Amino acid sequence: MSRVPAEPSWSPDVPVLTDGVVTLRAHRSTDVGRIVEMATDPQMIRWTRVPTPYARGDAEQFALADIPRGWDEGTAMGWAIDHGDRYVGNVDIRGAGAIADIGFALHPDARGLGVMQHSVRLAVDHAFGVGKRVVRWQAAAGNLASLRVAHACGFTLDAVVRDGVEIRGTICDTWVGSLRADDPLTPKTTWCASTFETERFRLRPLLESDDERIRETLDDPVSRKYLFGRPVPLTLEHAAAERQRKWWTAARGETCTWVVADLATDTYLGDITLLGIDEVTGAEAGFYTHPDARGSGVLAEAFPAVVDHAFGVMGMRRLTMFAAASNRGSKSLAQSAGFREFGTQELAASSAGVFEDLIGFELLCD
Repeated sequence: MSRVPAEPSWSPDVPVLTDGVVTLRAHRSTDVGRIVEMATDPQMIRWTRVPTPYARGDAEQFALADIPRGWDEGTAMGWAIDHGDRYVGNVDIRGAGAIADIGFALHPDARGLGVMQHSVRLAVDHAFGVGKRVVRWQAAAGNLASLRVAHACGFTLDAVVRDGVEIRGTICDTWVGSLRADDPLTPKTTWCASTFETERFRLRPLLESDDERIRETLDDPVSRKYLFGRPVPLTLEHAAAERQRKWWTAARGETCTWVVADLATDTYLGDITLLGIDEVTGAEAGFYTHPDARGSGVLAEAFPAVVDHAFGVMGMRRLTMFAAASNRGSKSLAQSAGFREFGTQELAASSAGVFEDLIGFELLCD
């Protein structure tokens, strides 16, 4: 077992980096208590492989022995993050060669302040300055906070790797991204995550708390009639995967999904998605309605508001919709929102296992 010094006696040349908002510096023994608080936070335990249980000795080993060893051996560069005159987390660049990996963690009382975006930019800028050519990021699929940081700092969101990581005995898919030395440290894609309201509804991004209502919606017989290829039975895990997929594709600038929520209770009543977002072709609109919200005019009120938002706020020039020939509700919704029918794809829809025609609708921005 490594001997842990009371204070690090290692090189005083660990660079101090600051942008006026945060400061990256060497770890100190005075950080240990807050490291323990961070490492025992439920979100840290959920999304990372931090040891659990985690005690003061673990924090001392990490901050006063493991981090110094990385600097001394040239295998890792790890910093403590200072913000508001206190330790608030860690950021480290790992790897001895031109390709490195980044890791970061934030104390719960510093979340939501943009601290990690500043810290990551400082760390990767230094890494590129000392010869790194590529910095790779990965996180368990569903770690929205980590995805937001990677997106904001200019990482290319490369792929979802199936079964990419094991956390406490559970195998999870992994989100992976990369940043090259000549990349700007700003978002590469437009991540639409807006919130706005109609008279009765709030349109907002998907939340994890929506999963059970998503499951009920997708598993409903009416939904299943027009949604082929869904697992049977459709579990809560499948609903979570649907949400995570929409988070990921939204971050990549490919889609945008709004939950249609009750204005008073914020209960999920359905969702509306713009798919295949493109500056030339526009986007395709799709939607679901929760079974207990059908017949209450949810989409009749919310869908035109999304159309107006897509044209007026997002700057889109064209929207399309497709509906199976037997799907009277979707066809009526398209027509009431001003879409015009532009063509039919013969036998291109599967409704309850029966092939039928698929009707195309489009709407151009005035």
